[in-house]
Amino acid sequence: MFENLSDQKKINLFLIFSVLFLIFFIYQITRPDDDGDKFTIADIKASFDGRIIKKVDLKKNIFSHVKISRKNKFDTLVYLGEYVDSISIGERIIKQKNSPFFFAINKESNSRKYIFTLIPERIYNNDKFPKAWKDNCKGNWKEVVIHEKNLNN
Repeated sequence: MFENLSDQKKINLFLIFSVLFLIFFIYQITRPDDDGDKFTIADIKASFDGRIIKKVDLKKNIFSHVKISRKNKFDTLVYLGEYVDSISIGERIIKQKNSPFFFAINKESNSRKYIFTLIPERIYNNDKFPKAWKDNCKGNWKEVVIHEKNLNN
């Protein structure tokens, strides 16, 4: 395919492709990370209700997930992070749709509230973030909003 091209044309073609690759590479590195926005919104929209049947360590001896049994549905693996240590096997956990919190309920029906997902300020300020959720962030969701200016101090 390139046999009929002169050496100078081959060099020019190589340089053009190199520049295009470099531009694409720089764009990939510097583009804004919108994937985190999608995950945060999906976490808030998610809902589940089930009983913890097992604590799971995806990394050796670091428990961060629980396996829950749900009525008439498949067992589900749920990320709880640091809260795994505060929850016992056999407890029921409930995550309501459109909420950043989940509740653990023990056998005596005592419930405890935990944060399921944090909301970075850049996501809160994004136009795609629902207005009703923004209003909640000013009130009973105030504790889940991460203010970037506080991270630098």
